[in-house]
Parts: sequence; C-alpha cells; structure tokens
Amino acid sequence: MKFRILNKIIHRFTKPYIIAEACINHEGNIGKAKKMIDKAAEAGVSAVKFQFHVLEDEMLKDTPISKNFSESLYDTLKRTNLTIKEHKYLKKYCEKKKVDYLCTPFSFKSADILEKEVKLKIFKVGSGELTNIPLQLHIAKKKKPTIISTGMSTLKEVTETFNAVRKINKNIALTQCTSSYPCDPKISDINVIREYIKKFKVVTGLSDHTSKIYTSIGAVAVGARIIEKHFTLNKKAKGPDHASSLEPSELKQLVEGCNDVFVASLNKIKKIHNEEKQIISWARESVVTIKNIDKNEILSKGNISVKRPAPTKKEIPANRYFNILGKKALNKIKKNKKIKWSEIN
Repeated sequence: MKFRILNKIIHRFTKPYIIAEACINHEGNIGKAKKMIDKAAEAGVSAVKFQFHVLEDEMLKDTPISKNFSESLYDTLKRTNLTIKEHKYLKKYCEKKKVDYLCTPFSFKSADILEKEVKLKIFKVGSGELTNIPLQLHIAKKKKPTIISTGMSTLKEVTETFNAVRKINKNIALTQCTSSYPCDPKISDINVIREYIKKFKVVTGLSDHTSKIYTSIGAVAVGARIIEKHFTLNKKAKGPDHASSLEPSELKQLVEGCNDVFVASLNKIKKIHNEEKQIISWARESVVTIKNIDKNEILSKGNISVKRPAPTKKEIPANRYFNILGKKALNKIKKNKKIKWSEIN
C-alpha cells in the first residue's frame, strides 16, 4: 500500500501526510491566504489545500444550503473564489515555503484549468463529488495522485467509485470523512479507516471536521497516514467553515500529536528498551530478608519479602519469591539483605 505524491511516497511506515485545508477561510483575500500558508508551514504541515470553483459548470444558482451557511452557497463561493492568477501565485508561494500546494476542483472545467494553467500535480476530490462518477473518471484520466474523500456515503458507494477510478488510475488514496460542520466526534467513525485498509488495500486517512485535534490524532493510531484538517486564522470569524477549523496553535499541536502517535505505534513487539535498563536498577525488586536468618533456617513469609532495588544476576528477583519459599539457608544471612542464589538450597 503506497501512495506517491511528488517526491514523496506515503505508506504504513511514513509519518502522516498532514493537509491544512484553507478551503474558503481566506474569504477570497489573497493576503489572508498567503498568511495562512505562512502559519501552516510554521506548524509543520505537509501541504496546504485550496478550492477552485467554475460556478456555471458546477452548480445551479438555486441550491439548498446547510445550517453553517448564512448566505446562498452560490453567493458564498462567488465572493470567496480566488482567481487563477492568485492560485498560480499561491502555488509558487507554497513551493517557497516547502509545503505542497493542493487544490480541489468541483467540475470538469475547474479540473482542466487547474491541470493546464496552474499545473496542479495532486488532486483532492471532495466528499460531495464521491458519487459524481463522470467527474471522478475525468480526473482519474489525468493520472495524477488523487485523494478521494468519502463523506456522506455508504460503503457500497465508496466501493463503486473506488473500483471505477482504480481501473484508470492506480495512484489513489481514500480518506474517511463525516460531512458535518463541526462534526461531533461520536460520528467521526475513525475505525472505518481500518475497514478501508483491509478492503481496498490503499493508503487511507481522515478528513476531519471536528473542532478539535483528538480524532485526527486517534486516526493515526488506527492506521491513517493522511490527515486533512480545516484551518483558519480565527475560529470566530464569519463563514461556513471557521467553527470546524483549527487555529495556528492548534494546528501545530495536531502535527506534533499525529507524529508522536505515529512513532509510538510502529513497534508491535513487547520488549525492554535500552532507555529502560537504567530505570530497572531501582524500579524492580529483589527477594530480601526481613529478619536475621540462621543457618539451615527455612525461608518463609515470616522472614523474607520483596523490596527495591533490583537484583544483580547473582541475586534473586521478586518474581521468584514463591519459588524459594521452603528453601533452606546455607549460612547465616543478616536482616535487610538481598538474598543470593548461592545462599540457599
């Protein structure tokens, strides 16, 4: 299971590829978009993602809206949509800041423009387009690395889209997603990531719409290697996505947390690490005398116990306490002494 992005290869043993989703939280302001790239790069993300809309090719003007919108979807996107010139600038600025530039198209035209004019190298397809098989196939034919989100869908729908796209483009990844803004953690369903890995055998991640960092960090523990999180400069700003986004300090914590959980989950073998060996010397216990013991005296619960520090190789560890009850002391042993194997029979 490998997913290739530019000069990177993402797989089980690589740290998470973390995407700061700028969405429309820049409010169409190029200065704000640039600042978001600055803050995301400082936080240590892998990529910053934007959106590009060709509205007449994407939707009808009369479109229902959800409770996170205060104006029509069409008007919101028209007001916040960045120009192609601005996208070209942001792509170069991302390169300067050493983060990948990603962008989501929502129609045939937007996908074509991003490929031809912006020279987009990575496609991220949103959950709303999961069942848009014509668009999915159109993007697949471009043979670019493609991340497909799977919010608002059933496993049957995901399977149908996956099978159709995979016939054309093998370099795809899936992200589990619940399209609620903000999303309650109890419906984040991060264990679906395990199901996707098992069923589809591709790199899988989480497109997280909760307002905090915890579900994303937990997703890494169950196998996510792509984390997408909405990002804002101010959670209290007006707009449909700010409430479900992270501010810069939270984004930094997300990156640190995901990376820590990643390295913590790599080893599946229980062992004593080198860093623990010095601690063993004082943390473990030995079998010790709690009274003076005479020669030929029988060891019992009345004259021996277990206490720190740990034994040397010649001394008796605490986990052998019950093995030596009933043994005989070969010589006198003073009180509060660690017992050696050579002193009993």
